[in-house]
Amino acid sequence: MAGNDASLLILCAGRAHGDEAALRLTGALLRAVWAQERDIADLDTLARIGSECGFDGQRLIDEREGERQTFERNTEEAIEAGVFGVPWDEFRGEPFWGQDRLDMLDRALAR
Repeated sequence: MAGNDASLLILCAGRAHGDEAALRLTGALLRAVWAQERDIADLDTLARIGSECGFDGQRLIDEREGERQTFERNTEEAIEAGVFGVPWDEFRGEPFWGQDRLDMLDRALAR
């Protein structure tokens, strides 16, 4: 399942370096896709992005499969919760899916 490599890297970074590190890598991967038009399905690109975030990018690549069970468990939990995309936020039972819905989430939080 090569298409999940970026997610596995995030989990690997989180396990090795903590939640802040995982969030930093997540932000870099999202920027890579949406702002820089980089191919995060490519392992060399993923390794470079990991290194740009201050990690040993190749080590994250090499160790990513160790996070497969966590990834599968998280996926099952998301499916059970009705999640169908990223980013996904829920506030008081109301789902907000997609970057273009963040303003709606802001309004809900202000109520």
